Amino acid sequence: MRDRSAEATLDMARERFDAAEVFEESGESVSVSFEDNRLKEITTSQFRGVGLRVIDKGRIGFTSTTDLRNPVKLLEMAAASAAFGDEAKFVLPSQQREPRSVRTYDEQVLQVTAERMVEMGQEGLALSRAANDAYLYNCDVSRSTHNHHIINTSGLEFESSSTYMSAYVGVQEITDEGFLQVYEFKGWGQPLDCVLELTRTVLDKMKMASAIVPARLEEMPMVFIPKALGNLTGPIGVALSGKHVHKGSSVLRGRIGEQVLDERITITDDPTIPFAPATCSMDNEGTPTRKQDFFENGVLKTYTTDLQTAGLLGCEPSGHGFRGYGNRPYPSSTNVVIAAGDTSFDDMVSGMKRGVIVDQTLGSGQSNVLAGEFSVNLDLGFLVEDGRIAGRVKDCMVAGNVYEVLRHVEALGSERQWIGSNCVPPIAVGGLKLAAQG
Repeated sequence: MRDRSAEATLDMARERFDAAEVFEESGESVSVSFEDNRLKEITTSQFRGVGLRVIDKGRIGFTSTTDLRNPVKLLEMAAASAAFGDEAKFVLPSQQREPRSVRTYDEQVLQVTAERMVEMGQEGLALSRAANDAYLYNCDVSRSTHNHHIINTSGLEFESSSTYMSAYVGVQEITDEGFLQVYEFKGWGQPLDCVLELTRTVLDKMKMASAIVPARLEEMPMVFIPKALGNLTGPIGVALSGKHVHKGSSVLRGRIGEQVLDERITITDDPTIPFAPATCSMDNEGTPTRKQDFFENGVLKTYTTDLQTAGLLGCEPSGHGFRGYGNRPYPSSTNVVIAAGDTSFDDMVSGMKRGVIVDQTLGSGQSNVLAGEFSVNLDLGFLVEDGRIAGRVKDCMVAGNVYEVLRHVEALGSERQWIGSNCVPPIAVGGLKLAAQG
């Protein structure tokens, strides 16, 4: 029999507050981890939690718990929070229509056993040892299910379930010349059997990285592969948040309809892609999601908003109110897709006289993310000379402003790759400086 404690809590809140909402979240996961060429652990975990958001005398209160045996205490905590809460600028959504059907749950994910995940890791380990017995192989394989249940005093009730499977492979080498690590990862809502594929990619890059070439301070073209593009798309995602727009801290405030990026760049938020990591028919407040462009041919089209932020901005909510049970909703994107271009990665490299491929980065330095600035160390970068990869560069840093960089795009890749919930191509840009030590 299903636990009805969330409904009972809402019934009590209905009698006490102007409006209330219960967000229930639960899930379970199985993960297998290899570290330094050995099976480290097999872990099974479960969680369940509930967040209660109320509007009391026009102000927002929030609290959360993992134990609903004492709902009276939960209501008291929510009331205490509301006494100092922000003024509510929204009305909780009602049950307007049946949500759009999207594919987020694949029963076959649950059929992948821990034993099979161990085998996957062992297969990758054997491949790594065959390539170089001195390599240290690390691997994580996991599968999980995630469940959401939203109910509120406006009559909304919505449930959703999703599956997810992920794999990570990292290979390390420690030599007299220093420490080298290369990694790859993948995640999807359906079963994966890609550890060998990821391992081969990592080992190919380890081989390319074995030759170290000198670098100097200079301005040169660079290719950001999908794994490194978060350095460019991350600050944009922050600036698109309606919260930062309302506060006036976003550089995109007041620029709807303006050409911000290169006209070849179209960035779409698409929650409809079957089994993609962030696919959903509703956000975590009960607002229907929809496919929409953030940038169309470089022109800014919209921001991300939750209910409260939309109320503060005086606009309709965009369906981007996401959260965990222990947090209030916050504007966040779903699946971010950058439209592919017409240049292959190989052609990008072969067309370079002298440049750098940015593969892995470390940190974000002391950058002003809200202004679009970034400053990162190259964890893995390759120098290109006369259209060919000459070797790996060490102790280098790249800095710039994402809006300046993405206004000087030299080529947009024709092949895209999923990195988390982002589906992006490699991007070749000009005008960036490589800073090298020594």
